[in-house]
Amino acid sequence: MIEYTVYALIIVVVMAFLAEIIDSGLGMMYGTILSPILIAIGFSAFAVVPGILISQAMGGLTGTIFHHKYKNADFRLKSPHFKVVLAIVLPGLAAVLFGVWVAISIPGWVMKSYIGILVIIMGFLCIFPLMYTFKWWKMYLVGIVSAFNKALSGGGFGPVTSTGKILGGLDPKVSVATTTYAEVPICLSGYIIWYLVEGSYTVWWFPAALCLGAILGAAIGPYVTAKIDTKLLKIIVGVLAIASGLYLCYTVLQGFNETFSNIAYSFIFKQLGVNYYPSVWDWIGKELTKIVGGWFGF
Repeated sequence: MIEYTVYALIIVVVMAFLAEIIDSGLGMMYGTILSPILIAIGFSAFAVVPGILISQAMGGLTGTIFHHKYKNADFRLKSPHFKVVLAIVLPGLAAVLFGVWVAISIPGWVMKSYIGILVIIMGFLCIFPLMYTFKWWKMYLVGIVSAFNKALSGGGFGPVTSTGKILGGLDPKVSVATTTYAEVPICLSGYIIWYLVEGSYTVWWFPAALCLGAILGAAIGPYVTAKIDTKLLKIIVGVLAIASGLYLCYTVLQGFNETFSNIAYSFIFKQLGVNYYPSVWDWIGKELTKIVGGWFGF
């Protein structure tokens, strides 16, 4: 058991490390990459989302320091870039509360469809060689929508924030850096709300491993931002946003396909008088239940 935990810890640290390099370097993909992978390998969704939130807050804090160091943005208290962060964070904090409430009240496919379609549209707009005029109301709107997405699913903050600020007229490097900074209070507040709603973790090492990997990765990502050409960075941000949105939409369609397939196969097998099992593991579980039930007379 101890050996398994050590292996799992190392895997989680490495995944968070790689995801945070991409996230702090390009402004997105941390939650989008980690959420489906961690859930697929067996972690509970109600452990994954708050784990991603707290680790991204720690990674964002580290990344902010390095973005300022590499001059991707100026985060002194009276600088315009710090004001952009406030414009994202202040309205976003209210959106976090609403996002957590919605997340536990509506089906998952609705959340994924909404975020996927929104991100695809913004990604395409980001790639087009258009010039956008900076307006503060655009920053406030980006803050509300992106924070709502983050609390809703653990992802969707970076793609909306990074592309949204570029569409709002910001330099791509400034957009990525201010996204990293804004993630800190947004993710931290989202984590606190999730903790109050759902309670504490059953294992301490899972969020700790995510935090360690994110902090290490955030020391490298800003250096990548500093070295990439601004025009190329804008295109990369747009392409990643589109890929992120397409993946979310694909998972929704895949879920529907599996559901409808199971219904159809179940009906056909019933007409043939044969039991239908969605997978071999369902069949094994059913047979084991029969055997154990026969032993104990139930």
